[in-house]
Amino acid sequence: MATYTEKRRKNSWYPILGFAIFAGLGAGLIAFAKPIEKIDNYWTVAEISNEESTVVREVIDYDFGNESRRGIYRDVPGLLEEEIISIESPSAPSMWTIYCGFNCDNGELRIRIGNPNITITGNHRYELSYSLDTISDLQNSLLNWNAIGTGWNRSIDTAQIQVISPFEIENLKCQIVSLFDQESCEIVQMAPGHLFVQIDGLRPSQGVNIQGELGQNIENLPKFIQSPNAPKAGRDLTFIFIGLIAIAATLSGGGISVWALRLLGRDKVRAGSAVESAFNEGEGNISRADTGKLSELVTLSFSPPEGITAHQGGILLEESVKEDHKTAWLLERAISGEIELAEDNGNRVLIDKFSQRSSGPLDTIFDGREEVELGKYDKAFTSGWGKLENDLNVWMWESNLWSFSRTKAISWIAIPTAFAVFIWAGFTTHNAPIRVFDPWTIISTVIFGSLIAVCYRAWELAVRTPKGTGLWIQIEGFRKFLSQSEAKHVESAAENGLLREYTAWAVSLGEVDAWKRAFQQSSHLNSDEDLISDDYWFATYAFNSSYDVRTTQYSPSSSSSYDSGWSGDFGGGFDGGGGGGGGGSW
Repeated sequence: MATYTEKRRKNSWYPILGFAIFAGLGAGLIAFAKPIEKIDNYWTVAEISNEESTVVREVIDYDFGNESRRGIYRDVPGLLEEEIISIESPSAPSMWTIYCGFNCDNGELRIRIGNPNITITGNHRYELSYSLDTISDLQNSLLNWNAIGTGWNRSIDTAQIQVISPFEIENLKCQIVSLFDQESCEIVQMAPGHLFVQIDGLRPSQGVNIQGELGQNIENLPKFIQSPNAPKAGRDLTFIFIGLIAIAATLSGGGISVWALRLLGRDKVRAGSAVESAFNEGEGNISRADTGKLSELVTLSFSPPEGITAHQGGILLEESVKEDHKTAWLLERAISGEIELAEDNGNRVLIDKFSQRSSGPLDTIFDGREEVELGKYDKAFTSGWGKLENDLNVWMWESNLWSFSRTKAISWIAIPTAFAVFIWAGFTTHNAPIRVFDPWTIISTVIFGSLIAVCYRAWELAVRTPKGTGLWIQIEGFRKFLSQSEAKHVESAAENGLLREYTAWAVSLGEVDAWKRAFQQSSHLNSDEDLISDDYWFATYAFNSSYDVRTTQYSPSSSSSYDSGWSGDFGGGFDGGGGGGGGGSW
């Protein structure tokens, strides 16, 4: 039969596996949805001439993601059909038509590029050239260019903007503008008459406006920097492999952590036979052993060990304070006569048997009252229950049963750290190129998996002393007895006046269901013998104690209301400047 620790270890792998699948789905979905129809790169250059007309060249690397689209459209304020020079695409259908666009009343035309009978997905490059007479004002020597308009409804990863001019350009101004605010951007003068702006991460409806004053003529017209290479066209199933690799990396990280935690958390044990390891508290050689090895020393025990109470035994087995251990502590107070478990008008109550009580959990629980009704929220009970947990944690830290036991703090640190890594990795991965073996994705999921394992297995780091290990062997043997108990064992315990004590142990060791089944099969359940009947009534209360405690310390959920939000779309822009507009897919 597996020990309690072995069961706990096995069960801990289920949430670790769940989080691994969660990480894999997250990484796969990010890759699947990335880019979520966006522009990888927007390259544009305005070539100002000695005449009013300016030639604008645009190279737009548009990623449709998994969306099936026919192409893109482009709105350019003030553009006439005869001013279009060329429209091409090396990977997508490039036939185009002109029709009245979004701002039709102001003469804005929309260029729709693509074949209505063919749909495409993934990355595709579009190259446009056209001329505009609204970008430069040679009469007033002004430059005002909406290099990227606010009409784009998709984000732009990288924008590269250049101005080529036969004039010197002075008093430069670059602004990132939107419907709601604006901010300055850096503009570099590469050479006289050559301006360069690079901006990373433009949100939807954000544009870029460049202004300046045209000065003296320059002798040699500068050349613009060519557009970057086009990304690979099309779409594949990389996201599936990314997800599977993320699952494997998370489990690998978890496995590494589990191995390290088990190695560091091996208990100290006296060398020798099973009896010597369990009962020898004197001198002797001490070795380190994992509970898997220690389980070989466990034998069935029909009584709990001496020198340790039920709630302490549960803590020693679990290596942390749980609700069952606190409930067992409460039952032990009832066994000792400090309190009484009873019924009052059909409700279970705690009755204080001490009129004068020193400060402590029970003093806080009763708060000057003679009895506390269980099953409904009680503020004083909740406060006292919290004090009890603190007291039991202090006992665990200060007892001589562990050489190190402060593992809960490690778990609490690992939880937010794990999700911080996951969120950070998600945002970073979303903005990175899609690669099957992306180093950051692999490293971050390994770290995530290792931290999740720490969350669920930090208790492994609690190292029992030889005395603690000896008691663990005895307690594990008694837990096996409780898990395999039959009606005759319940009856024997009752006859020997041990039913209450054994019931408290069953609650503390997590074997209350097995002990309850044996209890319900007992022929003495309806006995008229007063002593046995009282013990059986106590056991009945004990079996319901965990539920009673939970409902007494937690207030019922209160209904809450909230104001529903609203959202909507509206058009807008900024005044002045030539070019701009926007676009999208169709």
